[in-house]
Amino acid sequence: MAAIIAVGTFAPLTVLPAAMAAEHQNGADDSAEFAKLNGAKLNLADAIGAAEKSIGGKAVNAALDNEQADAVFEVELMTADGSKSVSVDAMTGKVNPVADDAKGENGGENDVE
Repeated sequence: MAAIIAVGTFAPLTVLPAAMAAEHQNGADDSAEFAKLNGAKLNLADAIGAAEKSIGGKAVNAALDNEQADAVFEVELMTADGSKSVSVDAMTGKVNPVADDAKGENGGENDVE
């Protein structure tokens, strides 16, 4: 019984450093995201407007794309043809299809111009 209690006592101690590391990483991620956005010419509302103007339809979801090195927003739109996702460069406003939508109705050509 004493061995079981001892094991139970040490288990939380091994989890705690991992939780602290994850919390620290989240703070670092926030700083990196802020740095990307601080130099951007477009904000999230501008990116949504650029996507709606380029594709048509209405935005239903939008966020900063954390997988990109530069500030890029990903915007999901609902159109008469269904859901489309695009990326919007926060520096230039250029709208590009997201990889899942890169092959559109034009047989592999980008639907976004």
